[in-house]
Amino acid sequence: MEIALRGIGVSPGIAIGPALNFGVRSLDVPKYQVKDKEAERQRFHRAVEAVRKELQDLYDRTSRGLGAHHADIFKAHQMLLDDVTLHQEFESRLESEGLNAEYIVDDLIVRYSKMLTTVDDPLFRERAQDFFDVGTRVLGHLLNTELDNLEHLERPCIIVAHDLSPSDTAKMDLANVLGIATDVSGPTSHTAILARAFQVPAVVGLKYVGAHTLPGDTMIIDGTRGYVFIRPDEETLRKFAAEREHDVVRRHSAMVAGLARPSSTLDGFEIPTMVNVELPVEITPELKTKAQGIGLYRTEYIFLNRSSLPTEEEQFAAYSSVAEIMKPAPAILRTLDIGGDKFVSHLQLAEEINPQLGWRAIRFCLERPDIFKAQLRAMLRASVHGNVQIMFPLISGVDELLRVKEVVREVCNDLERRGIAFDRQVKLGSMIEVPSAVAVADLLARECDFFSIGTNDLIQYSLAVDRVNEKIAHMYEPAHPAILRMIRQTARAARAAHIPCGICGEVAGDPLFTEVLIGLGVNSLSMSAVALPGVRAEVAKTRMSSAKQFARQLLGQTSVHTVRAMLNQRFKERQQSSE
Repeated sequence: MEIALRGIGVSPGIAIGPALNFGVRSLDVPKYQVKDKEAERQRFHRAVEAVRKELQDLYDRTSRGLGAHHADIFKAHQMLLDDVTLHQEFESRLESEGLNAEYIVDDLIVRYSKMLTTVDDPLFRERAQDFFDVGTRVLGHLLNTELDNLEHLERPCIIVAHDLSPSDTAKMDLANVLGIATDVSGPTSHTAILARAFQVPAVVGLKYVGAHTLPGDTMIIDGTRGYVFIRPDEETLRKFAAEREHDVVRRHSAMVAGLARPSSTLDGFEIPTMVNVELPVEITPELKTKAQGIGLYRTEYIFLNRSSLPTEEEQFAAYSSVAEIMKPAPAILRTLDIGGDKFVSHLQLAEEINPQLGWRAIRFCLERPDIFKAQLRAMLRASVHGNVQIMFPLISGVDELLRVKEVVREVCNDLERRGIAFDRQVKLGSMIEVPSAVAVADLLARECDFFSIGTNDLIQYSLAVDRVNEKIAHMYEPAHPAILRMIRQTARAARAAHIPCGICGEVAGDPLFTEVLIGLGVNSLSMSAVALPGVRAEVAKTRMSSAKQFARQLLGQTSVHTVRAMLNQRFKERQQSSE
């Protein structure tokens, strides 16, 4: 029987093939008293040195294949390996308990991993896998045991696992890995980042994929929309096989067209295709050849996975580097968006019953002007190094936006008094991601320089659907007529005020929606880097007049089912006409 699961699509594309169930073998760790503590200490240090060499080899290998920015993952692992606290604890326990090295290391792995997974901050939870990976490597050497890996696979397959460590992912036999499906992990995990870099379709956060899948089961991975099908029926298999072929054609067409060229429709309307980024390692000079700017830089990730707030200078260095790399293309920096599903543990945010409706994003920033002003100073100072633009998340109305602009004005005045250079014409934008902002979009448009529609939250708040709740995930639907109408209303308000309106939510990276978004009046699309080729190919085959007509047809529909059916039929026809 076909089983359909919905997770988080972290690397776009469609993969079809047999399942390979992968799980790190459980290690049998003995416990005994040692007579020679110095010999045990030396045995531990030899294991650490062996792992350090392995990590350096992984760094070199990944650097050659993907560049140093992705290989930095293993530099971070080397830092974990050399963590002073862990070494001190090992020494202390060896002296006080006199136990064998592998038992102490195993106990430390379990204890620290559990501690990290209980932290509210999702990035800390994901880093628990990094610690587990490094510790397990040391343990393998102490036990003189070769760990399971994905380096040499017998045939093409889809990897099914509870989770994959960065080293598992980096050493994959790419010639034979068709896709990845894991029970846990998230979009900012190293597994997700490497899967995107390798362009391997991947879906994570599936919870029970391992339990439902038998070795050799036929599977379908849809890394764009987050769907996984186990033992699909003939109709599902035929549908996704056709989509996969069209996807290959789209990507090839985009590469032939040249990603560095402006993205425009058949009748000459330019629709910039930009990129969303989260981590500094993703922002490289190569990115400039693929994208026409950064449409969303999620600056909160600079604040996560650390024990203290980043200083203004640290932020300035990060933002100015982005501006330098991307200029003259825009680098749109979103101010700190924490709370909801993102926590900064050292800020000690109070636990809330409804965090998505609570003290988050711009609400937090306005109540913590010390943090907000330091970030704004860093952004404004960075504006002299490139085309920096600043946008504010979760704006719910004009009063809120005016409060934000007043804070910006105070920061600008302070910089002027101190003689610090910044771009006095820096553009300020509002994210449109709550229904109230759509309702007053005409008023907001008078107070800012651009709009960016955050469809992820807009869909969640408008349809009252928790997008990570598996029981109602099917209701999280960008094809809902209400969402299409909200996009049109926002775009119209922007056009009337003569300001641009882009989209930076996940729907921007789905080629199925490209034509209708253009028809609804959206000026630019921002997405993950690996989604760029497919979307650019769709922009290139779109005619503005036809897109507007198709958008009007969809706006006249009353059900999600009908809208979806029309989108799928239109997409199929467009692929056939371009063959």
